[in-house]
Amino acid sequence: MTTKVELALVPTADTPGTCIYVHHEKRSYVFGQVPEGTQRAFSCRKLHLGGTEHVFLSGPVRWSQMGGLIGYLLSVGGAIDSAKEARATLNSERAEKGHKLLRQLRNEGVTVHGADNLSHILASARPTIFRQNIDVRVIEFREDPRGADPTLTAPDWEDESIRVWKIPVPRARSSSPTKRQRSDSASSGSCKPASEPSDPSVAQWILEKIMFTGAHDNAMLISKSIDELKPDDDAIVVEGNRMRRYNGPFGVDAPKSFSGSAKAWVFPDANTVHPKGDLIGINTVSNGALPPTSYSETSMSYIMKCHDRRGKFNAQAAKALGVKPQSFKLLTAGETVTTDSGTVVTPDMVLGERQPGRGIAVADISSRDFLDAFFERPEWTNAEIMSGIKTMYWILGDGIAPDPKIRQYIKAHPDIKHILCSPNTCPNMISNSSSAETLARLRRVDPDRFPFVAFDNTVDYAVPDNVPSLELGRTGHRSQLMPRLLHDDGPVASFPDLQLAYNAVDQEAIELAQKAKAKVTDPAFLARIERQEADIPNRDAEIIALGTGSSVPNKHRNVSGTLIRVPGIGSYLLDCGEGTLGQIKRLFGPEGTAAVLRDLRCIVVSHLHADHHLGMASTIKAWYEQALADDRSDALLAVSCIDRYRAVLEEIAQVEDIGFHRLRFPSCVGPHREVTTAEQLGALGAPDAFGLRRIRRVPVPHCWRSYATELELVSGLRIAWSGDCRPSSQFARACRGAHLLVHECTFGDDKQDHAKAKNHSTMSEALGVAREMQARRTLLTHFSQRYGKADALQPIEGDDAARGEEKEEQSVLLAHDLMRVKLGDFQKAACYVPAIAQVLAKTATDA
Repeated sequence: MTTKVELALVPTADTPGTCIYVHHEKRSYVFGQVPEGTQRAFSCRKLHLGGTEHVFLSGPVRWSQMGGLIGYLLSVGGAIDSAKEARATLNSERAEKGHKLLRQLRNEGVTVHGADNLSHILASARPTIFRQNIDVRVIEFREDPRGADPTLTAPDWEDESIRVWKIPVPRARSSSPTKRQRSDSASSGSCKPASEPSDPSVAQWILEKIMFTGAHDNAMLISKSIDELKPDDDAIVVEGNRMRRYNGPFGVDAPKSFSGSAKAWVFPDANTVHPKGDLIGINTVSNGALPPTSYSETSMSYIMKCHDRRGKFNAQAAKALGVKPQSFKLLTAGETVTTDSGTVVTPDMVLGERQPGRGIAVADISSRDFLDAFFERPEWTNAEIMSGIKTMYWILGDGIAPDPKIRQYIKAHPDIKHILCSPNTCPNMISNSSSAETLARLRRVDPDRFPFVAFDNTVDYAVPDNVPSLELGRTGHRSQLMPRLLHDDGPVASFPDLQLAYNAVDQEAIELAQKAKAKVTDPAFLARIERQEADIPNRDAEIIALGTGSSVPNKHRNVSGTLIRVPGIGSYLLDCGEGTLGQIKRLFGPEGTAAVLRDLRCIVVSHLHADHHLGMASTIKAWYEQALADDRSDALLAVSCIDRYRAVLEEIAQVEDIGFHRLRFPSCVGPHREVTTAEQLGALGAPDAFGLRRIRRVPVPHCWRSYATELELVSGLRIAWSGDCRPSSQFARACRGAHLLVHECTFGDDKQDHAKAKNHSTMSEALGVAREMQARRTLLTHFSQRYGKADALQPIEGDDAARGEEKEEQSVLLAHDLMRVKLGDFQKAACYVPAIAQVLAKTATDA
């Protein structure tokens, strides 16, 4: 049985963390971090998610460490569903042919191990994640396994494949405790800071029984009064808006201190008949507040080793002792065999020397606050625990790698290969090579809309000459632990050659681009545009598609996010799916990213589906850190969302300081404010009302409380965003005359039934909304991932972009990831669509 280890991720703009993938036969494990971008990177690396059974999160719990975990778990569940469906289809075919059926696939789900607050931050997503067809369990560190006796050597967790030692490292405490930022009345919620991590049992109950239930069946709760509860009831008590587990006393001894509004919620037994679709209890728990918690103060590291393996079986010796071949398997399984002559043969008589299990160490030191306590841990000097460790992955915060203590430890252990993984020891190489290479090809035909992405394949860290055991982390680094030790087992991920991709564009596409260039530089064409667009404000506003895919990210498209940059006013973000910040960093580089964050005024969250907001926490925190770096103590950021999503952010902010106190929520007034005026925006504390004259929210048919949104800027520019929805005349009428419509276009016209079933729009339906709205310019986005990249920018048959010679004003474009187009350049961009379609078609053919 082979055990291999691969460095799946190292810190880059796309993947701000280190992830180690361990594969043992049909079982996989993840160690380290699962940052945003993990799903997409795994897709590019062709790493299989479906076999993952355990995730061991290192470091302190915070969004940057596990922002991709929720999406990862959903993708694992999706992979399991797909495998089961494929097996069912195959068995149907075998049954028709009279063949023996294959056994049903079984999956025990995923167990996530980590430090305190892990359950809390995962359960904060409960309005988003509901009844997923995968079991998820959380094992959260709360006690030091060797705190009482540092000489203990037994593993803290094991299965039949590996053993794991969990190493908690406390943050160094200053003379005064960590202080939270004060929230004023405009942003503070019902949650007050706690002095220590909360009891994780409420969050774990929600995770395992409501969010990740292992089945898509309805999960329902029934209500009971406190004195009706029995010892075998698995109950949550909701009092006011606060939830807690209830473990007794019961019956007449139940406490009388609860208010009259307090209710207990329990799952009914199997014999209880409950009305179908009765989700009152589930909604109560989903909308209730988790017990307040404090910032995470513990960082996890790990030691993982394979089990010892038996020595090589000596068949000749067994035969010489009179053992029959059919009994060989008993000896290899550790059993004693008696031969026909009465000789007792024990395994040690026919097996070679036992092979000790080899392993790895995952050393996570995110900041200097953990440095001293890390090296004080007894595990690093325990010869028995450290025996067999062949590779040590150092997951380090920026600037930690040169620390003398780390260098001293590395020098003292030359028999271990040490791999440094940190922002200043790993190149900021392109993680999603397919997307970047496609963008380079498109740049060849339309350089004004398609940029080269920013990257840096060099590192600043100088590897000491006298430490041969030290390496710098590179994505794709592989090693084999068992049965033989093989370091550098395969090539690392290569640096993509964007110039090669740029030069690979065929002559036909280049000639089409030359025709387009001739047209867009024609004085008559330019004069006509000036006349037609004289009444459009902010024609220099730039629309940047950060994510144009739906549901899950893939190697060609990230999930939803559209950035609007309006010079002199600010930047506005329409939805913020996982990896949005990474897309900004990859497109703009460090200085450009700082400028985008500095100008960010408002983020719109259209609805609660995960692909539209899992990038919010990291983006908000990056904005906040930029404001601190600029010493802008009065900087505020508007978030237009429903009040339930505001509560999600507030619960995340209990785990780490993301700058929640600097956020303002203009739409969270009463049940939901559908129109927010400049005066109301100004009352939130922003003197310029975030550069806005009005925010209009329009309910649209998709999921619970989905809203389309129109932002009207102080300049008069009107930007309408559909979010996910079926075509809505109400939206079209409310935003009639908008200068820019960004509309979802999940399905082609041949998938009308799919669009209706899933409450999305087809291309024709989206264009129908644009016509009814009389939108001056329309950008279509949010394409189903079923469509290849060649479909994303095909000319729209029968519409403006395809009939440029027949209609004067070309107003519709289809978005591509990282495409940049100015509002006043839509007609120019439309001229390049045939060349772009040729590039994409050729790329798809070559692939």
